[in-house]
Amino acid sequence: MARTTKAERKRRREAALAKISDGHGFADTVAYVMSEWGCSRSTARRDVHWAHGELQMGLDAHDVQHLVTHLCTSLQRISLKAEGHQQYGASVGALRLLYDILLSRRLDNEAHKARRAGWGYGQRHGNTKF
Repeated sequence: MARTTKAERKRRREAALAKISDGHGFADTVAYVMSEWGCSRSTARRDVHWAHGELQMGLDAHDVQHLVTHLCTSLQRISLKAEGHQQYGASVGALRLLYDILLSRRLDNEAHKARRAGWGYGQRHGNTKF
């Protein structure tokens, strides 16, 4: 039999969700759940992981689009500020992350489509022996 009831687990997970929604990080929320509820680290991590999943499921397409726009704007500012202070490594890192967010998925998808077997020149099809 479990040591905690379903109601207590639900309250603990909702407390973790509230803490994450306030902007606290994963490790801070795990420490909070451990100290507040007196549970083990693995239980706290499981509850915080659940809370992250609930938060992600709550995002709709408009929220995701707004979040991506905000991230891209922030990354552009970071890159320009880093270049202005001659911190070229930070600038390259910000631009790389910007590339990953905006273009890499699309380019990877197009490369995957190009690798698929088709009816193009040099493709074997039908009843050929060579």
